[in-house]
Amino acid sequence: MKNKTVVYAIIDWGLGHVTRSTPIIKRLIKDNNKVILVSYGKALSMLKQEFSECTILEIKDTQVRYPKFGFLFVFAMIFQVPKMFFGWAHERSQIKKIVKEYDADLIMTEMRLGFWHKRVPSVLITHQLRFHLPKRLRAFMIFGEWFNRIVFKHFDRVFVPDAAGKPNLSGILSHDTAISRHKKVRHVGCLSSVVPQASIKNEDIDYMISISGPEPQRSEFEKRVCKQLDRLKGKVVVTLGRPAEEKNILQQSKNLTIYAHLNRNEMNEMMQRAKHVICRSGYSTVMELLALGKSAMFVPTPGQTEQEYLGKLYEEQGLFTCCSQEKLDLGKLNFYSAEKLKSQNIPVNQLDRIMEELDTLCP
Repeated sequence: MKNKTVVYAIIDWGLGHVTRSTPIIKRLIKDNNKVILVSYGKALSMLKQEFSECTILEIKDTQVRYPKFGFLFVFAMIFQVPKMFFGWAHERSQIKKIVKEYDADLIMTEMRLGFWHKRVPSVLITHQLRFHLPKRLRAFMIFGEWFNRIVFKHFDRVFVPDAAGKPNLSGILSHDTAISRHKKVRHVGCLSSVVPQASIKNEDIDYMISISGPEPQRSEFEKRVCKQLDRLKGKVVVTLGRPAEEKNILQQSKNLTIYAHLNRNEMNEMMQRAKHVICRSGYSTVMELLALGKSAMFVPTPGQTEQEYLGKLYEEQGLFTCCSQEKLDLGKLNFYSAEKLKSQNIPVNQLDRIMEELDTLCP
């Protein structure tokens, strides 16, 4: 797909939605398409750093508030459903204005469900065809599938960033159910903004710790990690996931460097140099680790059932270890070898395939 105007909207729920969209956005730009980026908050700040050449619009999304206590997560989401619907209605009004002003040929959206248009081909990007719920509420997962079927009516394609068959990374979130075989669903392979660099040959960083995710749990994770840094032996790099900070290097000594934020190139370098990574089990982060073939321990966002499911899934498969935020002890770490992960051979960044699919929508 070339010489088109593409509106690309990204939700501000952690930075992972930006990072996994980065290779698609870069390919669209490379193919001489005009890309109008839409986001808010930290995600917007990151887009401004990565794509300063693009038109970038600040439009507030549904700012879902995550509870401080993980066991309240599901209830907090339910109580915020009305706010979500109002947010999607606001997005609907904004996308109509954007399409008219920029004469858009295509709309792509990372979980901003109001960004679709009746007269413009629209693509939703998500790996959550099902919403994973706690065991006691598992019977209600079918309602999440029904909700997604309603959402899918407004989109021409649904891109799932994962392999179509096995092995795969998302498990029951996007496989082995009726909705995973929906006529609009396309499994397009994993997406990662980090790729191995041939110039980096040595793992000279013992631990790379990435603090990320929505508030207030991002800050809770940061506090717990920073209190325990003296328990780690060797060279340690920490990135706090705070892209709006004016000062980037917050602390530096012989064996410890703390960054407010790392851009994609810097994150690529640090992760590749690290022997072990400690981070959230956000799906975008998992795809980055796959791309680099890195050993990692996951600390899921408390109560975020998707991350908890993925962390447990990978630990059972022997790919990554997992520890709750509450029990995290940097003095007692355990990692699996990365060899099994490397043997999975799951495709990453099949951008030609994605562009071919877009060509069918926007010839």
